Amino acid sequence: QRQPQPQPQQEAPPPIAAPVSAAAAPAVAAMEIDAQRWPDLLGGLALRGPVRELAAHTAFVGYADGVLRLALPASDDHLKTPFLIGQFAQALAPRFGGVPQIRFEAAADGGAETLHARHARQRDARQNAAESAFLDDPDVQRLMTQHGAQVVPDSIRPLDER
Repeated sequence: QRQPQPQPQQEAPPPIAAPVSAAAAPAVAAMEIDAQRWPDLLGGLALRGPVRELAAHTAFVGYADGVLRLALPASDDHLKTPFLIGQFAQALAPRFGGVPQIRFEAAADGGAETLHARHARQRDARQNAAESAFLDDPDVQRLMTQHGAQVVPDSIRPLDER
């Protein structure tokens, strides 16, 4: 009589890791937010109107225990309405793993860069580059030196602002 041969045992498939919840991932990302990354985070939010202005003028101070501390210049205090702050907090919720409690502090001169300040700095840099490129053009220089041509102030614009 034949003895039944033991069947080779198949290895059990490796356990499948439980998917990370959508809320857990952003909470980790919230810890990575700092003053330098704050304008980038704001630029990725779909904000419009006054709430966008509120966000653009804020500077990141800190985040801990669900409390987001932001600086806002006194000249923008009119944007600190409960309605706008609530809309702003709701827009930030996916990034913080929940609706953060927003607290405002007095803005320090020379503090962290705001989205508004970053856009102004970038716009000024593009404007300066456009003016330099135009004035450095050999044909423009020839017209200015040989024919007394002058550039009308504020007439030069970067190509992306036509």
